[in-house]
Amino acid sequence: MENWLAWVSDNPLAASVLLLFGGPFVIAALTMVLVPVFILAEANAALGLIGLALLMLFGYFGFTTLTDHESTANAETETDADPVTELEHRYVQGELSDKEFERRLDRIIETEETVERLDGESPLVDRSQRERETEPN
Repeated sequence: MENWLAWVSDNPLAASVLLLFGGPFVIAALTMVLVPVFILAEANAALGLIGLALLMLFGYFGFTTLTDHESTANAETETDADPVTELEHRYVQGELSDKEFERRLDRIIETEETVERLDGESPLVDRSQRERETEPN
């Protein structure tokens, strides 16, 4: 939901056009869903109630599916942070002591150096910094 709100605040003109022209389509879709429920309710009140309950059930599952998808996407972007930043964040929050922070940082650096030897480049060193270091003077 936050992504939509950010998009609306960044693009107010496009959001207003979407609302203006998209509104009738939403009303038409609701009409296509609700009219059969009203027809059932006119024929038999119990059938109308069952139809309304089914609509509410499907709406609930649709809403939870959408919100679960957004929370999963947010969790994936949070886990994509590099390990040094994650470690620094935990240190600042007070979850790690000085010794534990240093020990884990050393382990990350050792792992990065191993990857560097295997790949030929280090993810911790910025590419522009590597270019400056290798430029002839």
